[in-house]
Amino acid sequence: MPAIAGTRHYKIALAVRQTLATYEELKDMIAMLGMAELAASDRQIVYRARRLERFLTQPVFSTEQFTSKPGRLVRLDAALEGCDRILNDDFADYPESALYMIGNIEEATR
Repeated sequence: MPAIAGTRHYKIALAVRQTLATYEELKDMIAMLGMAELAASDRQIVYRARRLERFLTQPVFSTEQFTSKPGRLVRLDAALEGCDRILNDDFADYPESALYMIGNIEEATR
């Protein structure tokens, strides 16, 4: 609810949720027909969703021993900024792996 989380947070969360839900719906079609058979707009949603999934896999303290990556605290505004920029295709030219296990989105550019 925007009254609790704030309007920006709420809008970004809804957009992330919708993108990931659409990706889930497309997974069966991708498995049967492949990515090439998807409409260009659906492929774009898939690419965004996969980048969001990687970005949302952030290094947390409880997984240090399994990932060999030190846990980090990521501020809420930094996480929102990253999600917003991914949704706006600011990182469309970056490999998905650049977004995996990072803290803030700027780390993907290094």
